Amino acid sequence: MRADPIQRAIDDDLVPVLYAQDPIAFVSHWFSIVVLVAIYWPDIPSPHLFALCFGFYGVANCAGLALWLCNRRWPTALSPRAWINLHALRGMLLYSAPGAAIWFAFQSVHADLPLLHTVMLVTLAAGVFMSNGFDFLNFVTAIPFLLLPAIALHFSVHMYDRTILAIVLAFFFCAINVYALSYRKLFRRVVEARVDQQYLAESLAAQKLVAEEASLAKTRFFAAASHDLRQPLHAIGLLAASLNDGTVAPAQHAKTADHIVRNVEALNQLFNQVLDLARLESGVTQVIRLHFQLDELFERVGSQYRPQAAAKGLALRIAPASVVVHDDPVLLERVLSNLLSNAVRYTEEGAIWLGFRRAGRRSGGYIEVRDSGIGIPRAEHERIFEEFYQVANPQRDARQGHGLGLPTVRRLVGLLGGELQMNSAPGRGSTFRFPVQAGDPARIVSSLGDTVVNSSTTEGRRVLCIDDDPSILEGLSALLGRWGCVVRGVPDEIQALQAVDEGFVPDAVLCDYQLANHRTGAQALSAVRDALRHAGHGEVATLLITGDMASPDLEALSAHDIPVLHKPVTPARLRRTLESLWQQSAAKGGIEPATTGGASGGAPPSVAIGGQH
Repeated sequence: MRADPIQRAIDDDLVPVLYAQDPIAFVSHWFSIVVLVAIYWPDIPSPHLFALCFGFYGVANCAGLALWLCNRRWPTALSPRAWINLHALRGMLLYSAPGAAIWFAFQSVHADLPLLHTVMLVTLAAGVFMSNGFDFLNFVTAIPFLLLPAIALHFSVHMYDRTILAIVLAFFFCAINVYALSYRKLFRRVVEARVDQQYLAESLAAQKLVAEEASLAKTRFFAAASHDLRQPLHAIGLLAASLNDGTVAPAQHAKTADHIVRNVEALNQLFNQVLDLARLESGVTQVIRLHFQLDELFERVGSQYRPQAAAKGLALRIAPASVVVHDDPVLLERVLSNLLSNAVRYTEEGAIWLGFRRAGRRSGGYIEVRDSGIGIPRAEHERIFEEFYQVANPQRDARQGHGLGLPTVRRLVGLLGGELQMNSAPGRGSTFRFPVQAGDPARIVSSLGDTVVNSSTTEGRRVLCIDDDPSILEGLSALLGRWGCVVRGVPDEIQALQAVDEGFVPDAVLCDYQLANHRTGAQALSAVRDALRHAGHGEVATLLITGDMASPDLEALSAHDIPVLHKPVTPARLRRTLESLWQQSAAKGGIEPATTGGASGGAPPSVAIGGQH
């Protein structure tokens, strides 16, 4: 994973190390040329070949100097690896000449010339070790060309002293290679340590920047939220004080009361939006997908916003969408509600369009919301997804919203597994679209509007409710009873187990999260499931409903795909969740609703409702 960055760092450090020694090498090589020519000058063997060899030596030395000057003048003209490779080529040309020139010593009549030339080669090899030992390529393109010809020629003489010298040279050749290898390892460790330190420093700096930005964003969020929450509270306080004035006419009292109601509604809307964002940020909001007619959802949302659009003289057009989708209808409704609310708010004339498009997809398609409103400048396309940011509301008029709709929409669409797409320009309106999955018409449970009346899905289902709040038990019993369910309400885990022992086998178990005696709904559900298994019944599906958004237990349940709903839960949401769980159970095991007169042969799904008091 880190090999490439480290190698790049090694190359970056190698270039100045290699080229820093070149001026000294230049002087050393010219000195060697002068010394060798002076030694051989009295009796030059093969003059033409000698002149060619040392002429090449001089040219190679000048080329090395030119390469050094280019590196000094244009260091960024080539990559570090290219500079290293050129330096290795320069070394091969430069050191091959003196290494091969020892042949002239063995051709001379002077017996001491091979020894003198060998000493010169060993001296140059020591310089190579000091300057090029940190790079394998530069080392192997210099040392072998310097020493191997001398070793071979000394061995070929077949004299005792020359053989000993060849052995010593061979040992020296192996030794400097071993030492050079150790130097390279040490150099690499030093570079790795520097890279690690630099990476750590950059990582800490990046984390610090992220933390500072998060802190600043949180500060801006709370500042904006505090402002928008205080405004209606301040207005309510002033308006409520005026109600105590007995001199004010009843008509004025009615007008004041109306203003109070509007401010309370605005406060409630903002509070719910903030809670929505908090739930989404906590990561415990779950997707409960159902198969349903998209037309029904469009009609539900359209009926909410047609009066608002008509009041502004706008046409809300909903295109027929006779398709079945497999998605979370509640979350989709929240997405569409936010988009249509924005469209109505920022459109002064024209129309708003809601519809479904295939857009080239083989399965599923896209839901689109278009308007002819003010549009959004390109520079603002990302900022509009920041909390409390509004393009055309610098005065922060609460009647124009609070800037939480689009951030919520983006997070909800992401939670559903899609990506929110936007196309907008000033004066041309805006288009938002996101993908939805294709559904199966044969797996539609019930109509989205069917929340109170009986149906085959809920009729005869047994539901065990565990909650230590009598009012909640009474409300659940009344609601579930209207749906045709058989309800057994108990205040704690002990009485729930007693109900199971008495033969009440539930199709669903609804359990409050925080129970008496420091017990949790998760613990109660585990005990009920164990009791059902011991009685010969199967597993029970679970659903948790809670007002808590930060509990580690909830995160664990969510991570294991145990459904979790957050208060306040609407009857429609509860019903659809139950229907989805029963549908899944029937698909897996073909379990039918339990009869009212005794234990059923198989354990139905279970639902747990948890709430924070």
